[in-house]
Amino acid sequence: MRKNTQPYKCLSYGGGVQSSAMLVAACHGDLPDGVRPDVAIFADTQWEPASVIEYVARMTAYAAQHGIEVCTITQGSIRSNRGAIVMPLFTREKEDQVGITTRQCTDEFKIQPIRREIRRRLGYQKWKKFKDRLEMWLGISRDEAHRMKPSRETNTTNRYPLIELNWHREDCKRYLKQHNLPVPMKSSCIGCPYHSNRYFLDMKRQRPDEWQDVVSFDKTLRETYSFPALRGDPYIHRTAEPIEKVYLQEDQGELFAEECSGYCES
Repeated sequence: MRKNTQPYKCLSYGGGVQSSAMLVAACHGDLPDGVRPDVAIFADTQWEPASVIEYVARMTAYAAQHGIEVCTITQGSIRSNRGAIVMPLFTREKEDQVGITTRQCTDEFKIQPIRREIRRRLGYQKWKKFKDRLEMWLGISRDEAHRMKPSRETNTTNRYPLIELNWHREDCKRYLKQHNLPVPMKSSCIGCPYHSNRYFLDMKRQRPDEWQDVVSFDKTLRETYSFPALRGDPYIHRTAEPIEKVYLQEDQGELFAEECSGYCES
C-alpha cells in the first residue's frame, strides 16, 4: 500500500469529446499547473458504439506515448438482464401513463468499477477501509457546468479541469484538431434510453447494425428478461412503445446531450 500523502489522481475517461480533450491536455501539460493524473480509467459497459471503442484504443496508445496509462476495465455487459434492471427504462403503467425507472447503471457500471480498480491499484483488500485521498477528474466543460457535483465519498474530491480552463465543448473540439486528432462521436451506450429521436434516427440511417441491436434488445426486455419489481412493460423509448414502431421526429432535442465523462451523471 502506498504511503504518498498527495491525493491519488484518476482521470475518468469516457471516450467522448470532453474527456478526450482533458486527456490530451494532460499529456501535453496544458492543464492547470501542468498537473498529470496517476492513471486514466475507461469503464467499458460492453455496449459502446464500435467507433468509440476504436477511439479509446487510439487514445490509449496516444497517452502511453506521453507517459500516461489509460486502463480499460469492465463490470461486464450492460446489455443483459442485470444491466436492464439498473437502466432508466420507460414503462406503460395503468391508465396508459408513462413512467421511468430509477437510473442506477452509472453507479454499477461506471463509478463502482472505477473505485474498485483504484483500490486494487493502491493495494487495498476488500475489507480494508479506504484511507487515501482520491481526486477524480471529470470531463465536464463550462456549457455543462450544471452537471458539477461534489463527491458522495468523504475522502474523494471531484475536480473539473475543463471548467478550470474555462473550456466550452467547442474549445475541446478545436484543441483535439490542433493536435491532429479526430473529434470522436458522442460516447454513451448504444441503447441508452436517454438518447433523442435524432440520435436514434442517425443510428438507424448510418449504423444499421447498432440500430438492429437496439431493436432486438428492446424486444428482449419484454419477451425474455425478468423485472420482479416493475409495474408495466419496459421500453427503451420514452413513448413506451416498441422502438421500431416509433416515429423518430428529427426536431426532438437531446435528453442526454453530454458526452460520457466516465460518470454518466446528468
